[in-house]
Amino acid sequence: MDTQHISSLELNLNLELQVQTGSASASEPSTPIFKSSVQTNDHYSSSSNTGNAQSPLFLGREIRATDLLMQVMVNAESYKTRIYNLAVAAAEELTQKACTLEPLWIFDEEKETRTLNVPEYKRRFESLDSTLEEVIRLLSVREPPELSSELSKNAKLINGLHEPTFKTEASRETEILPMNPINIVDGFIDVEQWSLLFCDIVSEVSVLGVMSSGEELGNPNGALQVVKAQLHVASPLLKTREIYFARYCKQMTVANTWLVVDVSLESIFPNMVTQSKRKPSGCLIQGLETGFSKVTWIEHNEVDYSYVPNLFTKLVSSGFAFRAKRWITTLHRQCERLKLLLEDDSDGRKSLLQLSQRISRSYNEAVRASTENHWRPLPTTNGENILVKTSFNVDDPGHPHGVIITVATSLKLQVPPNDVFEFLYSGSNRSKWDILSHECSTQDLAYFATGREASSRVSLVAVEPPLNKTFKFYLQESYTDATGYYMVYAPVDDESLKALLKGGSSTEVAILGSGFTVLPENPVEPATGTGGSILTILFQITDENLSSPEYLPPQLVTTLHNLIAGTLSMIQGSV
Repeated sequence: MDTQHISSLELNLNLELQVQTGSASASEPSTPIFKSSVQTNDHYSSSSNTGNAQSPLFLGREIRATDLLMQVMVNAESYKTRIYNLAVAAAEELTQKACTLEPLWIFDEEKETRTLNVPEYKRRFESLDSTLEEVIRLLSVREPPELSSELSKNAKLINGLHEPTFKTEASRETEILPMNPINIVDGFIDVEQWSLLFCDIVSEVSVLGVMSSGEELGNPNGALQVVKAQLHVASPLLKTREIYFARYCKQMTVANTWLVVDVSLESIFPNMVTQSKRKPSGCLIQGLETGFSKVTWIEHNEVDYSYVPNLFTKLVSSGFAFRAKRWITTLHRQCERLKLLLEDDSDGRKSLLQLSQRISRSYNEAVRASTENHWRPLPTTNGENILVKTSFNVDDPGHPHGVIITVATSLKLQVPPNDVFEFLYSGSNRSKWDILSHECSTQDLAYFATGREASSRVSLVAVEPPLNKTFKFYLQESYTDATGYYMVYAPVDDESLKALLKGGSSTEVAILGSGFTVLPENPVEPATGTGGSILTILFQITDENLSSPEYLPPQLVTTLHNLIAGTLSMIQGSV
């Protein structure tokens, strides 16, 4: 592409991607449906899973033996009443936790959040728990002991003989969200939508049983299902948090107010061995006259922290990693994105926003660990903390065909998270950390805002190589939330970019998301304070010369190591 071409393209982009400032409009979107957002997201589908109790939904993962046993048990009539009573009691507890402040919740001025007063909680709810157990015992009929025994056996094989020591993490947050209550509720009851809305937290999700789909005519009041999920922090070094829980939806007597509550099932299946027990958690969603919603989010879990690597000990054991603030700010960001898609009259911006959303999901799918961990150490000297995994794409049009190689690492930097993020997301700094752009001229060609923070935006970064070689373009998204900073990107070729700017479908662009996550090393200190950072680096590439993902040639291993090590060295030398 010559200089005249790039100047013309830059002019068109600046006209097309005018910088937007200020917060989202206060008016309600004309069709504020989360499912609309999912349906426009390219190759992701949004089929409902609440219609058939005999056909539990598993989202693209193999069904493990333990999950299959759980599926059989939760759909047995002897357990359905017990699960229902547990959900009703959990809804009552969550209502009290959402509607009560002091002395149940204590405001922590240093952390600027509310934490649970555990002695007060026990005084209020321990009697409720014992009463519930007695009700369940009286209502239950004979259990299938062979299934319970087999479940216990499988759980012990999976988790070993470790007897976990559980600690309480609990938090409460309230925000006004630009979405009406019923559409927020729909985003929770359809767990596939839920996993897409919270793709930076929810790794995997499956429905093990549907007790009720709610009332007729699509009213979710009374919907009850049993769900398995894995939750993650963006690093391949930190194992996902696996939970089994019942999710129950209740329409409150107060007009336009809903409750969605999750509660784990250990009281019904005491032989279940998990590293996280979900006490009644979820949302109280109150409709406002503006069409917006006041959402009070409660996170209350008992967690075994013995699996957490030293690098993440402070972040996770403080409760910071999965606190209510992270969930509710993620939901707020998704509401703002949906408003942008529905209200923006520029087809070019919509296409770029949809593609950036795919890039973000590609990154989050790649960076997470899992209970069935596919990561392995990169086999090089001094490469112990660099991990790699491979896959082979045959028929997914959203990703390049062939062998996909993902390489990543996480490490500590003695630099505040905000400083690291400010350096990484600026397009003019790309040549200072990107080995492939070294000695090139780089710039943010154009960008548009996607949220309240100035750094929350979608950018088009141009790389101009020396000696008048062909320009390269990267579509990049950066955003912040209450727990950290994120920057993801993918290369976009010239022809695809032209089509996108004219409103072309982003489904025709094959991408792999790479990027960075920056988290506070010590969350007791403010994220913009003087503490250090945990930086995660991830690259996804394809190699056309590989015929199988099972073997990486030594030369390629060396290249991958140099890519990570060189990027890290450039970052450390610049921030």
